[in-house]
Amino acid sequence: MGKIDLSYLENMSGGDNTMIVEMIELFLQETPQHLNNLKEADQNALWSKVASEAHKIKPIMLYVGLSDLNLVCKKIEDNAKGDQDSELSKELIKQLESGYNDVAGDLETKIEELR
Repeated sequence: MGKIDLSYLENMSGGDNTMIVEMIELFLQETPQHLNNLKEADQNALWSKVASEAHKIKPIMLYVGLSDLNLVCKKIEDNAKGDQDSELSKELIKQLESGYNDVAGDLETKIEELR
């Protein structure tokens, strides 16, 4: 779903590869936990927690240029604050998780290239 773009991290770090690697590693370590929290909150219809977790993930996606996944997070958050459509929420969370899984390997490869 998403194609990584590290230009934000490159600009923010001034081209410091060590910092870019640290940020990518942080993304790879923390995102699965956020996804688990999101799925658990969704399964229990804890809509404020769904919205909160989606809100936390939103900017993280932009750090690595995943604007499409950022938009999915926004849709999850908006749904949790509004209609609270559980089927839509589950589908969007699947899209988010799939998108993350699609790029995780590319990010691991990028880490190796930057070291």
